[in-house]
Amino acid sequence: MRARVTGLAVSGVVLLAACGGPARSPAPPPPVPASPPPAPVAARRVSLPMRLVSTTWRVQSVARVTMKTPTGNDDDQQVESAAVVSWSATRQAHGALQATGQVDSFTVRSSFPSPRGTQLPSPTPLILVEAILDSARVRVATRPPLANECDRPEAGAAALARELLVRVPDGMQAGDRWKDSLVTLVCRSGVPMTVYSTILSVLETVDADRLVIRREVTTRMDGKGGSAFRGLELSGTGSGVQRVEIAAQRGTVERLEGSSTLTLTATERRPGSPARTQQVVQRTELSAVRR
Repeated sequence: MRARVTGLAVSGVVLLAACGGPARSPAPPPPVPASPPPAPVAARRVSLPMRLVSTTWRVQSVARVTMKTPTGNDDDQQVESAAVVSWSATRQAHGALQATGQVDSFTVRSSFPSPRGTQLPSPTPLILVEAILDSARVRVATRPPLANECDRPEAGAAALARELLVRVPDGMQAGDRWKDSLVTLVCRSGVPMTVYSTILSVLETVDADRLVIRREVTTRMDGKGGSAFRGLELSGTGSGVQRVEIAAQRGTVERLEGSSTLTLTATERRPGSPARTQQVVQRTELSAVRR
């Protein structure tokens, strides 16, 4: 019996040996290498053409003017300006423009809170203009130049045309900002004035078709004029916001919308009389659409 048990034990050892020993757990598979992260997509940068072909817009401006009085009986009026403006231009990589164009069908209408309306004189149907714009100055002049720009309707037409000149440097991408500090000369109520403007531009969107720019504008102005018998001093501050859409392939403004508020203080001085001061508040809505 003992011999039989021993034989079974030996046989079991032989069988285990023949089967290659006790069963083993399978080896774990080799680790799968992680996929490389996707290559970053390069941000699209502005690259506008150096030559801007002739383009035409319909430009409209509506100004609501409130003249403050000491008695509280404020005088309100509304001034509407409209024109068909055309520009062609050459530009540099930093966005500076040199442009020539024309203003056609310029009209101005002033309406008061009364049944009557006043149609202001209009200039010649077609006004030729030229302009220079960079980060420090903007100048729009009529051709031929006016001998006196003070309170001339042609100067108002040139001011409308100036709104369509927007500096956009190449290389900008969404979120980038740039600033222009401009000095211009205007004339109001026979008083020449110097206007200092700061424009902070933000590129909100840029893709293959268009750019969208938000512009915040702050202004300061002052001037003196008059005669030995009557002096007039003007000073004012203002602020505004504009939204500008530009065609990426053409480099031209497609649409512009803006609003602004200007507060102007006029001080009149006469010999032997106390100074008289009046405040004027002007709120303006501006729009331009490419035709």
